[in-house]
Amino acid sequence: MKKSLPIMAVCLMLSLSCSKKAMEENPISNEKKIKLDFSVDRAVSTTDGQVGSQILPLKNLITQLTFVIFEGQTGAEVARQTQFSTDPNFGQLSFGLPVAQYQVVAIGSKSEFGINKFFRDNDTPVILPLQEANMQYWQPSFTMGDKQYKTDDTFFARQLITVQDPQQISMELQRIVGKLEVIVDDLENFTVDVDNEATGYMFSSESSFGNIDNDQYRISNADGPISIYILRTDKPLTIEISYGNAVSQKRRMNVPIYKNKRTIVRGKMINPVVNSFSVTINDKWLPDPELVNF
Repeated sequence: MKKSLPIMAVCLMLSLSCSKKAMEENPISNEKKIKLDFSVDRAVSTTDGQVGSQILPLKNLITQLTFVIFEGQTGAEVARQTQFSTDPNFGQLSFGLPVAQYQVVAIGSKSEFGINKFFRDNDTPVILPLQEANMQYWQPSFTMGDKQYKTDDTFFARQLITVQDPQQISMELQRIVGKLEVIVDDLENFTVDVDNEATGYMFSSESSFGNIDNDQYRISNADGPISIYILRTDKPLTIEISYGNAVSQKRRMNVPIYKNKRTIVRGKMINPVVNSFSVTINDKWLPDPELVNF
């Protein structure tokens, strides 16, 4: 099956003007700066290549959009901006940068997140070089007991650009999360405990990192079907399906999660037999029109 990823078109328009605001970003430098106008006007959500593409407003897919720009040689952060979907100019950003090469990182998510820190202590930005820079979804505080990890739909892009002459640059933000769906055919109520979901995403390696502690990511189907976003896509995820308190009423297994795909775990818990659960990888991001029995 031909793979297709949802993309967000990002146009970067460069002009040789130099604004006062741009100069104030780095008052030490007297280098002439080029104004970069970033435009993220729309999102293209492709289901599976067979159904086709649907043009969606950017705010339908993400709540927060952040651009971070790093110096191309040293990897030092030189600028960043964040916008939210409530902004009337959502998707329109401008930077002023001297002639040079830069690594541009763009990341957007349905849930709000922090750059280089995961808790809301103050508004002071944490500046790290590209090799260490990362995003994590906001947590109430740094205390382990207060953390409420909840991965959400998230998109990412990174590209090396040369700022020299007027030009237009296009970037595509690709979905970096997968989905885990769990169906238990013979139980009305059950719980899924996700043990080793990631806590954040590294910009340089473009991979997830960290581990959520056990029992901090437990989901009950009492609130609806279990279909959750997962950031850990580089190795199998460990889950435990349970009901009641007996050991026999628990099933623990490792399941693979892939970017922009759904991992469907389905089976029975009452009077289980060997291999009573099956794992299916579905290239369609949206649910199937009908459930498939295994």
